[in-house]
Amino acid sequence: MKATVSDIDSSQDASQAGSARAAVPGVRTSDGGASSLTFDHWGYKHASRRHFAVRDLSLHIEQGERVLLLGASGIGKSTILEGAAGLIGSQVDAIPAADGAQDVTAAVSDADGGLTEGRVLVGDDPVQERIGSVGLVLQDPDAQAIFQRLGDNVAFGPENLDVPRDEIWQRTRESLSSVGMGELKLEHSVLHLSGGQMQRAALAGALAMRPGVLLLDEPTANLDPDGVHQIVKAVRDVVDRRNCTMLLVEHHAEPWIDMIDRVVVLGLESENNAHSDIVNDSDHDDMDRSAFRKTVVVADGTPEEIFTDHGLDFAQLGIWVPERYRRPEDAITAISTPDEPDYPASQGEGEPLLRAHDLSIGREGTAIAEHIDLDFRPGQITALVGPNGVGKSTLSLTLAGLLKAVKGEVIAEAKLADGLVQSDPYTWKSSDLASRISYVFQNPEHQFAKGTVMEEMLLAPQRSGMPPQEAQQRADDLLERFNLKRYARVNPYTLSGGEKRRLTVAAALAAAPRVLLLDEPTFGQDRRTWMQIVRLIHSLRSDGVSIIVITHDRDLVTALDARVVELAPQGSVTSWDAGSQGSRDMAHIPVSPMDMRDETVPPSSRSPFLASLNPAFRVIGALVATLPMLVSLDWVSATVSLVLEVLLFMIAGFTPWRLVRSTWPLFIGAPGSALAVVLYGKSGGDTIWQWGLIHVTDRSVDLAVATFLRILAIGIPAIIAVLGIDATDLADSFSQVLHLPDRFVYGGLAGMRLFTVLQDDWGALTASRRSRGLGDDNAIRTFFPQAFALLVLSIRRSTTLATAMQARGFGGAGPRSHARLSVFGARDYTYMVICLSVPIIALVSAGVLGTFTFFGG
Repeated sequence: MKATVSDIDSSQDASQAGSARAAVPGVRTSDGGASSLTFDHWGYKHASRRHFAVRDLSLHIEQGERVLLLGASGIGKSTILEGAAGLIGSQVDAIPAADGAQDVTAAVSDADGGLTEGRVLVGDDPVQERIGSVGLVLQDPDAQAIFQRLGDNVAFGPENLDVPRDEIWQRTRESLSSVGMGELKLEHSVLHLSGGQMQRAALAGALAMRPGVLLLDEPTANLDPDGVHQIVKAVRDVVDRRNCTMLLVEHHAEPWIDMIDRVVVLGLESENNAHSDIVNDSDHDDMDRSAFRKTVVVADGTPEEIFTDHGLDFAQLGIWVPERYRRPEDAITAISTPDEPDYPASQGEGEPLLRAHDLSIGREGTAIAEHIDLDFRPGQITALVGPNGVGKSTLSLTLAGLLKAVKGEVIAEAKLADGLVQSDPYTWKSSDLASRISYVFQNPEHQFAKGTVMEEMLLAPQRSGMPPQEAQQRADDLLERFNLKRYARVNPYTLSGGEKRRLTVAAALAAAPRVLLLDEPTFGQDRRTWMQIVRLIHSLRSDGVSIIVITHDRDLVTALDARVVELAPQGSVTSWDAGSQGSRDMAHIPVSPMDMRDETVPPSSRSPFLASLNPAFRVIGALVATLPMLVSLDWVSATVSLVLEVLLFMIAGFTPWRLVRSTWPLFIGAPGSALAVVLYGKSGGDTIWQWGLIHVTDRSVDLAVATFLRILAIGIPAIIAVLGIDATDLADSFSQVLHLPDRFVYGGLAGMRLFTVLQDDWGALTASRRSRGLGDDNAIRTFFPQAFALLVLSIRRSTTLATAMQARGFGGAGPRSHARLSVFGARDYTYMVICLSVPIIALVSAGVLGTFTFFGG
């Protein structure tokens, strides 16, 4: 039986036992007090990388300080946070140097094959000895959701810290309330949370550990303006109330600036000249990083001191200056280029290339927005904006011919359709689509289909029928234009994040499309790489391309002077109002409100009896009832077993029709197996019919009937007994009842959660291949390259998920507690006896009647 939350809260005996647990040597859980954080000549080199990501960093943060860490993309800020959380690196003990001083620069290897120099201290202790004292929140909300239920995700950290059960739920509720989610049920599914809510839930999971140091790695990078406000407010409330130390990495600091005490700007110092200028790594994509000796602090002070320092070249360092400190040269304005057309980017020129007429969009036939009328003209830039989850990607995929419209039309005008009979892009062949409309997905790796950068560039032109010489010339020109020529023979997966994004844009343009759609093209960019991408997008206007960007980035809209099309839930206040956008062209599309209601938690079985059983006993009982049936292949044992099972399930509350509906695949597979046995099974007795290899006899008929009945007798209890069990409840049961290793049990559970994310990845891979001209291949030829791409994505997502789990203290050497108590009793043992009695009665009946046939004999 699975205990309810109310049962858990009243488990005083469990809490007293937990309080009495002895501390594990070398592992210290959080006491809730603020701690200082020190990097003592610290550096780290990831396994399989040639050079250190961070080296010789020395930085001290006082307890209770709130520090903003700035620096160019690729300088190692995320590595620094992972080191501060103790997720990478090994403990390096100080050793006497030749002059008697303490030397902490000796490099040691860690379990992952990385190399660590120096130390990270929390208070006076190495971070590896302060598990739970440091909480880390990553930038990807989905990567931090380990379980299906909201409460279980928040409780995971305290469980790993061996917090007593009743205290776990107290911390969980307090943490959810502190981030503004106290009104949601603990059983609420994470699938029904918005992006902002998912990130707040991740923050609550870190806070439930009561860390002395809170680390935030671009926690608002994926969020709309409302989601940013939610996260910033939640963090401010928590750090003000608990006075914990905070280290924040964030490109756009304006929303955070009021709570920041100190700003630290990082750079790289040349090995050849210790007094040389600090360089920005993003400017030197082709530079050997070994030329740099150490990671240094370029500037350190209050926000006022740093952002008003005229000696700092923020543009060169790739740093966004908060709006309140921006100088004229820091302001974002509409950009212009020498070859810019003389018409506004928000309006374009000439007749439309693509139109939406009375369009309804949605998925699986359910419309979320209706009666959409939009035109897209040559040289026009359109920004699709709106909250997370509102439907921007649904609209853009429909316009790109990658998603079927629910109603209405997407019409490619003659200049775009260019002789095609059909005007709806969704009906076009993949090769025809690739040469006319290109889509750049937010995740660049969704689009990679070849082994080198040059092959990626040539793919779409070749698939669309462009002459080889012209395709090669266009690929060379675009690689030069996007500063990727030196990587022509490099595998796309090995490029940096900014390089991958530029490659996907270049590859999309290689087939000379007239319409280009880009999903969050500036996501996670520092100022320098942001400007590079913006100028590249803007330069496409001179080629007469109609550009559609999906974005939350207001500065991007300003810089591109784009027309704004806002999708917003019906009845909500729009955030991109005309007053804030001046005279910019605006269009508003009302969307059905996102369903954020608390859903009813379904029971784990339609049978109250089965629902009351311990999940592990349900699984084991199903095995006990079915495995003995494998020893015999006769119709009597199979019939007796099947009749007993149906009677028992009816007593438990199932109707015969419900049994059939719940196990319908068996009723398709069993007749097919029986037919094969009839036609090709063992012969014996009289021959009924023979033709070629087909030989139907009395014996083969008997075996076919036995096979049919045995498949049902084995399959029905196996499915019905297990159907509906919550995966988290089952994992808890395996851990507490069967005492299986927690690393194995909960690692597998996290993999099940990851599987649902990979399903979305598969859909994105399928769409991207159609967009690039690969959708016309046969299923077999398409499957294997797409499966390899999914494998790469799964490895990367698994790594991120493992990091999120480690950040919650998972995998430590000490004991862990369980938030939900998995109990069992007399009812479970009764169930086991019943399950065991079924095969015994069936096999004994076959033996008494003389029909027992040993399987395979």
